[in-house]
Parts: sequence; structure tokens; C-alpha cells
Amino acid sequence: MSSKKQKKNSINKGHYLELMDRLHIVMCTLNDHCIDHPLTQSDKDIKFQIEYAVGQLWDAYQLVGNKEDSYEDENNTH
Repeated sequence: MSSKKQKKNSINKGHYLELMDRLHIVMCTLNDHCIDHPLTQSDKDIKFQIEYAVGQLWDAYQLVGNKEDSYEDENNTH
């Protein structure tokens, strides 16, 4: 097997953008269908918990983006 061939299931640059996209979709879904829900808008405890969850997902999104930068630096062939 060539050393340049990647192993099945190995991480590549595209995985970072893909995961960031999926996290964004989940955050948008929570916003559109949960945060904007009338019950959420009328109950501060529910709203806080859902907004907290979105905040945690945002942190994960940022982490993936930062790790993508590290991946690019480590794998830059130029």
C-alpha cells in the first residue's frame, strides 16, 4: 500500500467543513423550531436551557474550525 494512500476512515480536510456544516444545521433547527416556539418564548427556564445548548454547539463549531486551521498547518505541503 502506498504511503500516500489514506487509510479507510482517516480524517481529511473535508471532514472539518462537513462537521461544521452539520453543527450549523442543528443550531439553525434548534433556533427555528425550538427557540422560536411559543412555549420557549413564554418560559425563561426552557429558553435558557435551549439557548445554552445552542451555545455549546457554537463552541463545538468554533473548536472544529480552529482544529481545521491546525490540520491545514500540519498538512501543508507547500
